[in-house]
Amino acid sequence: MNLADLIEKKRFVGREFLVWLWFESEILEGRLSTRGGKSCELFLESKITLVQEKEKSQLDGAVPASSPEAHEALRQGKMPTKAKLRVTRGEFEYSFVYAADTMALSTVKLPAVVREETDEQFYERMYLLEELEAQFDALYAEFAALRISALWDSEIVPMMRAWVHGKDVDLAVYRRTRGRVAPLGGGKSTHEEAEVDTDAPVVEARQVA
Repeated sequence: MNLADLIEKKRFVGREFLVWLWFESEILEGRLSTRGGKSCELFLESKITLVQEKEKSQLDGAVPASSPEAHEALRQGKMPTKAKLRVTRGEFEYSFVYAADTMALSTVKLPAVVREETDEQFYERMYLLEELEAQFDALYAEFAALRISALWDSEIVPMMRAWVHGKDVDLAVYRRTRGRVAPLGGGKSTHEEAEVDTDAPVVEARQVA
């Protein structure tokens, strides 16, 4: 299988990850947690793009992900392919654009700590980028563990479907369900470790609608 075919076959994984981040950021009011000590605040803001085959919806505004139009797009079976995210961890705040199909971060805005053009600034920027990467790895590890567990189909997807339709999600039940799923790789990055069934994209129109 060539690279283009591989990307096409696994494209749904990044989209499902973005839906899950969206879901958690709304029901948990932006306070996302991981078992690797990489908890943070995360919000979708400014822009979000959703697609279904050749149909595309691009929403702009202060909080477009919370708009009725965004949830209607999900109910129609559209999946998010790109969104601007804001992540805050302690005193550090990052913003960036996440492209779901390639799972790439771009237009990254780092916290400004050292402002002078010095070697110290270079090393500090490298440290901040590594911190952002570690944070996103930790979030992906949580998603991947859920995604390959038996609880994804039986419990997580029904809660996400309820959220898409504007129904309340029992946070206590959701947190207990999350806690029942063992982390992957002992909390390490799982971008290469997690094996996701590429023939079974489950957060699609027939399931969330």
